[in-house]
Amino acid sequence: MFWQYFFFIIMAPGIMVHELAHAFFCIFFGVKIHRINLLRFDTVAGYVIHDEPRRFLPSFFISFGPLIINSALSIYLFSKIVWDYDFYVLIYLWLGIVLGLQAIPSTGDARALLNNANHNIWRNPLVIIFYPLVLVLYILNWLKYIKIDFIFVVVLFYLARKYFIGYF
Repeated sequence: MFWQYFFFIIMAPGIMVHELAHAFFCIFFGVKIHRINLLRFDTVAGYVIHDEPRRFLPSFFISFGPLIINSALSIYLFSKIVWDYDFYVLIYLWLGIVLGLQAIPSTGDARALLNNANHNIWRNPLVIIFYPLVLVLYILNWLKYIKIDFIFVVVLFYLARKYFIGYF
């Protein structure tokens, strides 16, 4: 039980930024938020309950918000690492890793996006183009069982070190 609490505390910043990313895009697109829980020790570590967006694009950004924001912040933190014996290196590395690990949207996010796509298909037939993205979310969540999120963090680290050093 101790290790579960320890892991939960270590991952807390990533979980909170994940939920704040959903909330940010809700606010950006004017979607009413009913309840936010940034962190709780349960099977669902956090959630944002909001109205269903009327259009598909806001729903897309709300669902993919953590992938966008967590990944961008992770790349930023990884690009700030200077390999000397400074304490900030460990903080940047830890935060970059936990933000990257929590970047992949959940199956609940995929389900919300699928529901919105189904509701908007008659208003905008171009929504059918985005159905494969819903499938990608489900596949990514299935691949979390084989730790694809760790591979994703390695890719983010590589991108940050290769392309973004010195830009921030």
